[in-house]
Amino acid sequence: MKITIWSDFVCPFCFIGESHLNKALENFTHAKEVEIEYKSFLLMPDAKYVPGESYAQTFSNMKGVPIEQAKAMLKQVTDTAKNSGVAINYDKAKLTSTYDAHLVFQYAKEQGKGNEFFSRFYAAHFTEGEVLSDTETVIRLAEEVGLDGTEVHKIIESKDNTEKVNQDINEARSAGVQGVPFFVFDNKYAVSGAQPVEAFNQVLNKVWEEEDSN
Repeated sequence: MKITIWSDFVCPFCFIGESHLNKALENFTHAKEVEIEYKSFLLMPDAKYVPGESYAQTFSNMKGVPIEQAKAMLKQVTDTAKNSGVAINYDKAKLTSTYDAHLVFQYAKEQGKGNEFFSRFYAAHFTEGEVLSDTETVIRLAEEVGLDGTEVHKIIESKDNTEKVNQDINEARSAGVQGVPFFVFDNKYAVSGAQPVEAFNQVLNKVWEEEDSN
């Protein structure tokens, strides 16, 4: 079984959704026969890191909502994450562009480390407050998952893999993806958003039973 996931590193519900899917897979008898492939998606393509500005303030400015409303929205996300066992800290997180990180993700995927890359960058953004648009930061984090730092630097400088990132985004558009996370099971069943663990359990079992009966 193959699960394709469109996601972005700064998407909280993608981080939560990954946790829910992983928990569902822990209870799935055929988990070892499941292949997971991530694909790039830019949730906030115009995001730009503003040093010294809080996440809530940047979010407020980007979305055009009052600061108190932004804080309330972020608190709601934090509470949801906590209930899912995911650590999101908006006091530390830095809202920023993820474009360069996605260029490097494409290289990570070629090296068989795409899923590790996503997990590392989720935590780096939401829990550790790393600036994912900073070149040196991206190189360091990429090296942590076993990638070649010199190659990573070259990719960021040359903008190699731009076409691959755009291809993932165009595929999402063609599939009617309005937001992320967006999960596709065996190119047949789509699940949108950070669904509960039980929902993932049901889809996993349903897809497996259907494939098994064919």
